Amino acid sequence: MKRNRITIMWMPSVSSKSRTFSLPPVLLYIFVGMLFVSWVLLASGGFFGNRLYQDYLQLREENSYLLQKEGELTELRQTMERIQKDENTIRSFLGLEKSPEETSGMGQGGEPSPDLSTIAPKDAMASSSMPFPAELKEVSALQRANRLETDLQELVEIMQVQRKTWDSTPSIIPVEVNDYWFSSGFGWRRSPFTGLKEFHNGLDISSRKGTPIIAPATGKVIKKGYDKYLGKYVKIDHGQDVVTTYGHLSGFNVSPGQKVVRGDVVGFMGSSGLSTGHHLHYMVKIKNRCVNPLHYSLNAKANRLLVRPLRVEGGGQ
Repeated sequence: MKRNRITIMWMPSVSSKSRTFSLPPVLLYIFVGMLFVSWVLLASGGFFGNRLYQDYLQLREENSYLLQKEGELTELRQTMERIQKDENTIRSFLGLEKSPEETSGMGQGGEPSPDLSTIAPKDAMASSSMPFPAELKEVSALQRANRLETDLQELVEIMQVQRKTWDSTPSIIPVEVNDYWFSSGFGWRRSPFTGLKEFHNGLDISSRKGTPIIAPATGKVIKKGYDKYLGKYVKIDHGQDVVTTYGHLSGFNVSPGQKVVRGDVVGFMGSSGLSTGHHLHYMVKIKNRCVNPLHYSLNAKANRLLVRPLRVEGGGQ
């Protein structure tokens, strides 16, 4: 029996002679199949190529978005670090960690070296080393934010409970200006008058003559007068065995028995008594023991003079 064949006639042009081909059906099927597969592959390649290109564009956009978010995350970390510092300041004020020891020397004065038995033993005063908070462990920003939120909420609750106590706790620098500097810190120093080593039981804050001196907390004026060392001075009892003293004043603005609140003007800066220049000698006593006033000054500004050993140089006396 004669096999079935498919005849194909090909005529390149009208004037040219036609050509005839005879092929088995299977070859034609294979050819058509391959042509169909080629079109399918071409269409699939175009489709997937377009998908890959769209994915590339999307990835590039997402990468740009992630870079932006990375920058925002860096800013968030920096903000949390600042919040952490603020929290550490509050915790320091609460007595949860020690404040750095600082000293310097410009206008100086005060009483002669006191009996060291009157110095509060737990106060970080004459140490040459200063403690620094331990470095934070590497944690995610979310964990750190959650931890900060918990810690700050705890502090807020404590503040609400102890607000009355804090109102009467010294917490600010007792001068009503921003242009002040610390001229002598709390602790051991070389006397500006004798050149000998002595213990300075307060903090010397220098500024212009007549600078208002303000109460750092609620309290009651228990004494004002004159002392050969402190000159004109005022004492305020804040309760809870806390007493503050303000020496070398040029004038008074309060009287004994008067109640004051944080920010009230109690006197004016001067150079009365034993002094090398216009400044305030600020002293804080807890249970009749001198402590570092910087531990009770949340708004104390950085002062490079206090991080160096005291050097006594020229100045009026």
